Amino acid sequence: MEYIDTIVAIIVPFLLGLFIHKYLPKYFEEKAKNLATKEDIGEITKEVEEVKNIYKNHYDLSRTEREFYEQMVKATQKFLADIKRYELEKGTGENSATKEVIMSVPQLRENFLLFVDSANEIFAKAFVFLGEESYQRLKDALEEKSNFAAIRLNLLDAMRGSIYPETSFRAVTDTWDLKY
Repeated sequence: MEYIDTIVAIIVPFLLGLFIHKYLPKYFEEKAKNLATKEDIGEITKEVEEVKNIYKNHYDLSRTEREFYEQMVKATQKFLADIKRYELEKGTGENSATKEVIMSVPQLRENFLLFVDSANEIFAKAFVFLGEESYQRLKDALEEKSNFAAIRLNLLDAMRGSIYPETSFRAVTDTWDLKY
């Protein structure tokens, strides 16, 4: 029996030492690597989510801005198409439909008032939804008060410049309208 106790007393510490020497360092090394990887993945995931949120917010704003401008173009174009048609039918010449002329023609007057209502609604939305620079561009576009064709071109420039700040296009030279 003493012989077995001696063998056990030698083998158990040997196996325990072998276990501690060989297995535990690798175990703790692997655990440390896994922990570091988890932390790295957590940081990377956090950074990816932040970037996704930035792009999502930018996309949502861009989409909102584009929808807003689409409404504005529709309201502006409808009224200006009526003015162009009037100038053609009356033979008064391009850009002759001043505010005074428009207010004296019942159909144009009604369309003008609808246009002003739409424009006021659009500018109220612009104040809320657009950034300061985009809003200021639209506001500056309305400096011209009597020439509706110039107002249209100014608004187109303001909208394009808001969506594409580095644009070199200008409405006065780069847009095209089918002539009657």
